[in-house]
Amino acid sequence: MYKKIVAFLCAAALMLPTCIHASDELYLGGDSIGIQLNYNGVMITGTYPFIVDKETYDPSAQIQPGDILVSVNQVPISSMDELYQQLSAYQKEVNEIPVEIQRGASTLPITLKTTYDASTRSFKSGLYVKDKIVGVGTLTYYDPSNNTYGALGHEIMDSDLKQVAEVPSGSLYPANVVSITKAQDNIPGEKHAEIDFSSSFANVLANTNIGIYGHYDQLLSNVEALPWAKHDEVHTGDAVMYTVLQGKTVEAFTIHITKVHQQNTADVKGIEFKIDDEKLASASNGIVQGMSGSPIVQDGKIIGAVTHVITSHPSNGYGVFIEWMLQKSRKIA
Repeated sequence: MYKKIVAFLCAAALMLPTCIHASDELYLGGDSIGIQLNYNGVMITGTYPFIVDKETYDPSAQIQPGDILVSVNQVPISSMDELYQQLSAYQKEVNEIPVEIQRGASTLPITLKTTYDASTRSFKSGLYVKDKIVGVGTLTYYDPSNNTYGALGHEIMDSDLKQVAEVPSGSLYPANVVSITKAQDNIPGEKHAEIDFSSSFANVLANTNIGIYGHYDQLLSNVEALPWAKHDEVHTGDAVMYTVLQGKTVEAFTIHITKVHQQNTADVKGIEFKIDDEKLASASNGIVQGMSGSPIVQDGKIIGAVTHVITSHPSNGYGVFIEWMLQKSRKIA
């Protein structure tokens, strides 16, 4: 379906403006995706005390949650496998190892103490660590004007640090939905999917409050080109949500937009809606985790993406305007 809108939006400012043409088209998403965000090093998510030479050692005196471990004995590390490989080389009962941590803009040299148990070939470092964040979501759109995409419609949080994940890079992968845990009142449901980590199709360059963005190398499925609507074109009434319930097949499901919030700045809760599609309600009992980013179409135009569920009433949810998402993705070089 190809439609043209004769409209032009350009925000006035005291600098060169960012202009968005509403006459162009996007490729409709709806695909389930695997998301992996990578730290440049190994993220320290917490510490624990342990006994070193009959004395209690607590790494929290030097190390904080959120620090990035970037080298061990002057050897750069970028993964947990590399960290374990380096630490395992120290097999004395008590070891003092020179390491470097990244804290904000500063690189700090510290001495990390470890213990090694030869009988079990295991060591203790006092650190809880991870090197990536992995999850499942939904791709909202592909933008052929600059080969970018938008997905999720909200930020990815670091569940250990309770803050927005600050990661320098990431990738998107195809995902195959194998089952769905149905939503219940006050208990979120969830898509369960297998992620094909052998076949990245896009990078992740930005993790923002209204979605993740980057460049794509290929399209996951046969796509439909549709125009998109500015936020003031969206209205209450019938609309269609696109998502995957099984396998990789994107399906269309009817929803009813119950309220539209007129916004001057980007926010994730511009659209309120209710699911009234019997097939979707039967399969998931409402909005579930993994549906974030599912595109919403009204009057033949992409208007936004699913972002949140109202957990007390899982058939009700929120969406973000597509206009706000495009403002993010079209700033990516």
